Amino acid sequence: MEWPLSLPHKSGTFIEIYLCPEIVANLGLCIVKVCVITDEISSDPETAIELALEWGIRHFEIRGLWGRRVPDVEPPQQERLKKLLTQYGVDVVAISPGLFKVNVEDEGSVKDHLAHRLPRSIELAKSLGTNLLIIFGFIGKRESYDEYFDWVVDTLRRAADYAEKENMVLALENEPICLADTGERTAKLVEAIQRENFLVNWDPCNAYHIEEHPFPNGYRKVRDLITHVHLKDCITDKESGRKKYVPIGEGEVGLRDQIRALKSDAYHGFVSIETHFAPRVKGTRECWEGLLRILKEMGEKPE
Repeated sequence: MEWPLSLPHKSGTFIEIYLCPEIVANLGLCIVKVCVITDEISSDPETAIELALEWGIRHFEIRGLWGRRVPDVEPPQQERLKKLLTQYGVDVVAISPGLFKVNVEDEGSVKDHLAHRLPRSIELAKSLGTNLLIIFGFIGKRESYDEYFDWVVDTLRRAADYAEKENMVLALENEPICLADTGERTAKLVEAIQRENFLVNWDPCNAYHIEEHPFPNGYRKVRDLITHVHLKDCITDKESGRKKYVPIGEGEVGLRDQIRALKSDAYHGFVSIETHFAPRVKGTRECWEGLLRILKEMGEKPE
């Protein structure tokens, strides 16, 4: 993984150089960039933005707005969101429109996502000032991964090619109910697709849900493919076997080691707080505080 650095040139322009992780670490250039998914705080983005700013968070990922998943919000609501971003001086780093989180056998929905939902999502992302779309690898039975592998690769490659023409990046999230569920299986798909604008949204907690060891096992598979990270934590009840979400740093996902590894590997994307438990405001605040404690232990401060 290389780290881009823009430097001023005497011509008045900027040149971009790429540094290896060791140089970045030695220079102290690695900054942990944190964002939060707005609807993990409130379905009303203004409420979410106000609270996040009070806590010290200025960057956001957009998934749900006023009870609807993007891009399925009305034009006036989209305009309202853009005005809020300007009004509060904050930015959007990614949107998660649920692309391809449909059954692998649902041909109609797959076609609709390729022909309509993808273009609409790109249009919204551009209007919000981001080029990053988080997508999924189709809902399906785990045992059908090999059966549909070539079809999934072909379909997502078509999506990547369309997105590339629009200067957009697609980040495939590992999701327990999808064929791309573990770090290993997600990496295998991304590597087969072979597109520079098709990378990974790494979610170690989702890998934990599917009983992959997120760190170091799952992370090793996706390490050089990551462009975005979701952070949430959970534990497994020893009696029932059920998973329960807890504040960041209080669970069994191994997020301390994961975050340290991201830093040492000079990861330069965002880590996004994805609380996943109620009450949302209190829970997200606890997740933020837990992340701050981990960063403090590392001698780091978030951007």
